[in-house]
Amino acid sequence: MRSGAVSPISFIIFATAVIVFIASLYLYHDTLLAFPSKVTTEQQFNDLGNAFSTEIMEMIITLPHDGSVTVTERLPSEIGGYSYRVFIPPASDQLQLYSFKGFSLNYTLSGMSAEVNASANTTTAYGGVKELTLGFRRW
Repeated sequence: MRSGAVSPISFIIFATAVIVFIASLYLYHDTLLAFPSKVTTEQQFNDLGNAFSTEIMEMIITLPHDGSVTVTERLPSEIGGYSYRVFIPPASDQLQLYSFKGFSLNYTLSGMSAEVNASANTTTAYGGVKELTLGFRRW
């Protein structure tokens, strides 16, 4: 009779361990899943913003006087699995990135308007569009 009592007790202990494990996963969802996704998305935004600002500054530096350059940039279709928007306000020194997940980052291009007349032929581009056309003209 004693060997029959071990099976229900081991089942109860195993079921309790499974319930505690699933409850801890549910409680730590933000720590285990949401936080790494947020960090990765933020890093991808930083990479894209830094790449844009570097290329824009290269165009400004190499632009000859009384010259103009048009640049078409290719965009990734998604960042962190979400769509996003690139916005360049007219007559501004900023490049703004907005994710539909809730991220918003601004990249300031210091002194850009003092050096050149930069205009975005496409002022707003979405990740699905995949191209952003920028025009630069030095006075």
